[in-house]
Amino acid sequence: MTDPSFDPREFWEKSLSDNFDLRGTGHPGLSAAYNERCYRLRGIVLDQLLSKHRVPVAAREVLDAGCGSGFFVDHFRHLGAHVTGVDLTEVAVRRLSERFPDSRFEIGDLATWRPARTYDLVSCFDVLFHIVDDAAWERAMTNLADAVAPGGYFVFTEHFFEGEPDPQATHNRSRGRAAYETALIARGLAVLDERPTHHLMNRELGALKFLNRVPEVIYRIDLALLTTRLLEKDGGNRIVLARRPITGESFRP
Repeated sequence: MTDPSFDPREFWEKSLSDNFDLRGTGHPGLSAAYNERCYRLRGIVLDQLLSKHRVPVAAREVLDAGCGSGFFVDHFRHLGAHVTGVDLTEVAVRRLSERFPDSRFEIGDLATWRPARTYDLVSCFDVLFHIVDDAAWERAMTNLADAVAPGGYFVFTEHFFEGEPDPQATHNRSRGRAAYETALIARGLAVLDERPTHHLMNRELGALKFLNRVPEVIYRIDLALLTTRLLEKDGGNRIVLARRPITGESFRP
């Protein structure tokens, strides 16, 4: 159940003000080295997925929704994209505007923000499961889908965990594949592919949680598992690539 006292803007403004780095959008209780490797894995998997489906990025218009401390803004810029960012917080927009003066940033709650234009690629990493209200999530999905140009792509991450939601999680609500498939199809987007972003990092490890203290080791294990694709169907953190077909196009995943 949604906690009526939880204010997402206040929460993220404080989180990013306290740590305007990967801890602010990742795991503030873990080291900067852990968070860096965790994000590095996301970047590797993203590049593999885009390469596999020949998604053009260089010189293309990219929207990073929920841009936070700017990891994916920087990532897409290094790939040659023209990047626009939208974030819930003033601190993110201010700091990223200073860091990347030739990119555009705007403050916006994805549930109420509306795109002024469409983009070749829209990314939304580790954001959608933080929208705990279902009606707000539906509106955010509409707004993000409307930002995707014909022939363009939408890439996002989600926790596809099985079972009941954690009642103690005030700022997380994971939704299953069926909810996303229904939402995407209703908005004219077709799923192309899905794969894990991590296996051990970014999840509860129970008796193995001591591995969090040696991020390079756990990173190497995860990278090997992702490279060999031995646990491709593993649940948890997943990246999903969808596309808006061009009018009249016969879609084939």
